[in-house]
Amino acid sequence: MIVVSDSTVLIGLAKIGKLSLLRQLFSRINIPEEVRKEISPKGKAKPGSREIRESKWILDKTVKDRTGVNLLLASLDKGEAEVLVLAKQMKADLILVDEEKARKVAAIAGFKVMGILGILLLAKKTGLLEEIKPYIDELQKKSFRISNRVVQEALSAAGE
Repeated sequence: MIVVSDSTVLIGLAKIGKLSLLRQLFSRINIPEEVRKEISPKGKAKPGSREIRESKWILDKTVKDRTGVNLLLASLDKGEAEVLVLAKQMKADLILVDEEKARKVAAIAGFKVMGILGILLLAKKTGLLEEIKPYIDELQKKSFRISNRVVQEALSAAGE
């Protein structure tokens, strides 16, 4: 399965010590250059940046279609734009992204999309987690923005 990720999902999972779920669920994650820059901006590393940088399963990929990226910059930030163009370039099976606007654009483009709560749900369904509520609570404590509606939907889907 070819998976391309935005920085928000990686950073969010790193904040709660569950970045390894991505490796267990998908074995490899592809990220474009701009996502790497967002995770490790000059002078200020984000949570998980060292773990992400040193991992052998999070792979840097070069986006070839710069025109495609530039067209998407009218509605998305550069990292999200590169994720979508890289997903098209690699014929990705799944895009990991949490921002609502990027999710909508990806869905319109025909991509399957999953966010951090979807990853937690999948991890529960596959037996990697017993429950998701403690991780959602931890994300919220660490200032990860998730609407109450989405949290309730996820907890309901998890039977919690």
